[in-house]
Amino acid sequence: MQVNQWKEKFQNTTLLYVEDDALVRQQINEFLQRYIPTVVSVSSAEEALDVYISMLPDIMLLDVNLPGMNGLTLAQKIRQQDRDVRIIISTAYTDKEFLLHAIELELTRYLVKPVVGADLLEAIDKAVAERIMRAHTTNTAYIILEKGYSYDMHRHVLMYQEMDIKLRRKEMILLEYFMTHPNQIIRYEILEYDVWSDSAMSRDAIRAQIRNVRKKTYSDIIENISAIGYKLTLKALL
Repeated sequence: MQVNQWKEKFQNTTLLYVEDDALVRQQINEFLQRYIPTVVSVSSAEEALDVYISMLPDIMLLDVNLPGMNGLTLAQKIRQQDRDVRIIISTAYTDKEFLLHAIELELTRYLVKPVVGADLLEAIDKAVAERIMRAHTTNTAYIILEKGYSYDMHRHVLMYQEMDIKLRRKEMILLEYFMTHPNQIIRYEILEYDVWSDSAMSRDAIRAQIRNVRKKTYSDIIENISAIGYKLTLKALL
């Protein structure tokens, strides 16, 4: 894809970049400014928090190894109040524990250093697409599922063709949570915290609620990701 094509795709995007290495920060910042109209670069997580509050960026690009507060802790703080901002991490880590953190924090992508320009553009492109999808699932009237099923977000009603299907309260909350976090792997711990923060839910109880939703829709509406959690894939919105 040509520079002008990338610039057109990212024309309304704002990005906050956090990197303590001055040389790397300058190089990546100059690269980003070729494609994105609004880029702010800072050297620490503490400064990033202040800028985040005033800027409310669409995307954050964070280095993990920051002085003081590290990048993962910063991402955790941001996620406590903002599930919409897309977060990309640059790191030297590729171990399983880090990957689990990436899933828990709903990171768009982690990039292994040294960061390659093409990989960074692809990650930003994915982040922009996720922002658009989340905006649609938050504001759209109907979410189209599969096999004749859809969901009316205004009425909070599941439908099969033109017939309403009754959901229990926790089934409704669960399904709406997945639909507002489409195409993302949601860990068991996140479901416990974000969906049922008012009551303790065991892993078996979560499985039971998902089975109930599947019985009222279709078996693969919510995909099981072995030993990690679940994912709902959305392809169409109205």
